[in-house]
Amino acid sequence: MTFARPDWVWMIAGLPVAVALAIWLWRRRVRRVAAALGEPVLVERLGLAGAGRAPRLRIALLLLAATSLGLAAAGPQLGQRRIEGRSSVRNIVLAVDVSKSMLARDLEPSRLEQERLLARRLMRAMAGDRFGLVAFAGRAYVLSPLTTDHGALALFIDALDPDIVSYGGSALSAAIRQATDLVRGERPDNAQPAAVLVTDGEALEPEEGVLEATDRAAQLGVTLHTVGVGTAAGSLVPDLDPRTGRTRGFVEDEQGDRVVSRLGADLLREIARRGGGQYFELSASGSTDRLIDALRQVGTEHGPGGARIERMDRAAWFLALALIALALEAWLERRPRRTRPSIVADSPVTVKT
Repeated sequence: MTFARPDWVWMIAGLPVAVALAIWLWRRRVRRVAAALGEPVLVERLGLAGAGRAPRLRIALLLLAATSLGLAAAGPQLGQRRIEGRSSVRNIVLAVDVSKSMLARDLEPSRLEQERLLARRLMRAMAGDRFGLVAFAGRAYVLSPLTTDHGALALFIDALDPDIVSYGGSALSAAIRQATDLVRGERPDNAQPAAVLVTDGEALEPEEGVLEATDRAAQLGVTLHTVGVGTAAGSLVPDLDPRTGRTRGFVEDEQGDRVVSRLGADLLREIARRGGGQYFELSASGSTDRLIDALRQVGTEHGPGGARIERMDRAAWFLALALIALALEAWLERRPRRTRPSIVADSPVTVKT
């Protein structure tokens, strides 16, 4: 027998000891009261005639109930069962680009809104898995740890905006490192880790640093998929008024030329190849479905139809035993007692002749 909560094993002996101590103190107090009264008739009328005798059967039942409750609290596990289905939950971190280039409208209504739709679709399709969220632009920030509370995570996804990150640009290496550390640092041993990098692939940093972060993720066992958001033709980047949200022009470079943001597919393909994942273009038909299928296969030897072995919890057995013992003890305490008629010394005795 094993225990699901080994830190509570002490209750198996602790509860019976506490019950035995309580019974002993109670019996001692009853005997003191009986001795203080003195008169046998008065003691018998108050129900204290047997104060000197211990009800052994009732005490044994109380100790049995206490031991059973202690065992139930420790979570006894006995036997195993095979559960068909997925072998384990998965941990998936979404690293989402929120730089200003995500406001481009080569994908309608905007790249940023398409990212939100992708995240919501993934969570609906993989409701039993844990998701975490990293937002990045010039720096990367963890917005949500791994959680199965997809409703709460959806609030963070709805709040995605370039204004939540104070540094402009696209720090892909920082995003990959943050996503890797998040999915590795909080996963249980049986979880299947994966990260999805959602971006247009425009890296304002040396590609060597991005690929070095990718190699690190692969070495730590994290499967890295990439999703390209945008088109090869690209689009101008709107300059939005932070107060009204209206477009007041387009982003310009230092020379005063309008910036055209284009999809950097080549770098994203290389990241996916080195990270053991796949590259998907959000503008392609069926890309989200293919990404979901790829995530469902991450780290599963038997795929979605695999099985796992689980120890069987037997706490209910011991809870039932404790209830039965307490019920018997209560019945013994309330059953009618046979009492001998008492003879009072001063009562007259009549003898027939």
